[in-house]
Amino acid sequence: MSGSYVSASETYFSSYLRFKNGYDDNIAFTYYHPEKDFFAIVSPFFYLNYKSKRTSCYSKFGLDVYKYAKYTNLNTTNQHYEIKGDYLLKERWQIYGQVYFIKDTTLQSELQETGIVHVREDRKRYNISLGTTYSLSELSKLTFDITGSRTEYEWKYYVDYNLLSVSTIFQHQMKTQRDVLMSKIYYTNIDSDTSKVNNNGILIGWQHLFSENTNFTTFLGLRYTTMDYYLYYQRIVVNPSIWPPFEVIVEKRKQTDKEWNYLVDVSFQKKGERIFYSLNGNHDLIYSSFGEAVNRTRISGRFSYKWSPRWILSLFSSYHITSSKGRVYKEDNRFFSFRSNLRYLLKDNWFLEFSYSYSNFSDRVRDHNFDRNQFLIILTFQLGKPPAVKYKTF
Repeated sequence: MSGSYVSASETYFSSYLRFKNGYDDNIAFTYYHPEKDFFAIVSPFFYLNYKSKRTSCYSKFGLDVYKYAKYTNLNTTNQHYEIKGDYLLKERWQIYGQVYFIKDTTLQSELQETGIVHVREDRKRYNISLGTTYSLSELSKLTFDITGSRTEYEWKYYVDYNLLSVSTIFQHQMKTQRDVLMSKIYYTNIDSDTSKVNNNGILIGWQHLFSENTNFTTFLGLRYTTMDYYLYYQRIVVNPSIWPPFEVIVEKRKQTDKEWNYLVDVSFQKKGERIFYSLNGNHDLIYSSFGEAVNRTRISGRFSYKWSPRWILSLFSSYHITSSKGRVYKEDNRFFSFRSNLRYLLKDNWFLEFSYSYSNFSDRVRDHNFDRNQFLIILTFQLGKPPAVKYKTF
């Protein structure tokens, strides 16, 4: 698993190989009979980046191979394949797109995204998105996005679903060069065998640059959501053609919920020569693996301190609140996670890390409260520097 670094007209390849050895005192993160085990993860990842005057392209390919000492039935291989790029059609007009496929487990990724823990199971996600940005003037630009995705679960009791999202964004930079005013209008449709969600939202945003390395961004808005649920009921009917003359039939009924709710997205970050920290808050609508729309509030923070050229300390924390009306599966949860990471540069291209994480989940509907502790030793060999990914403001 070696790579080479080639620099030629803004084109380069880089890679890393990471080995993780760890211990988990609740590997499935369950309330009943928590299981302890040692595990190992091998992660080869490859990056390829190209950039010219008009075109840029970013690609990422990687695997996470999980092996458990005792509970080998949990062995799995996560996959991540991603390509994104943009092209400058004219001086003011740019188009971009992204395609990715991710195969992972609900416990490794969906838990952090939604704050909900159910049964640990494999998940596949297919995503394609296209967009365009047009500069109306030197200070204003307009962006249009369309995204389609599909999520599939291995467990038969989870609900596969399709998502379609369309959004338009307007951004205007003030003459002070420190403030940006923004607005966003979006529509999202989520369709599954259990429910259908139509979600419309509007947000107003403001970004302020305190300094070159310190910025604050906030969005406030409203959403209107229509949720159609398809519920199944059993009833006994008379049928004279059989004996006994009764049978049970299953009826499918539709129930509709309509809801107004608020939207919030706030972030603050500061980057110095040795210190980096950020705070984020978000309130939005998500979709659970049981096929139901869920309100989620998430607060998270990160802190990193580089006290020498070789030592870096990082802290991560998040808190989730999730709730739903429970047409399909009622949610009222609290999830807290904390992770500390100490990184040491052994020599060129080699890094050694020590990590500890704690998670706690509280299910208030079923009165369950459980937690887990993880300890990790991580060794990373890196060739080249992975290309920085440009994240959109919205």
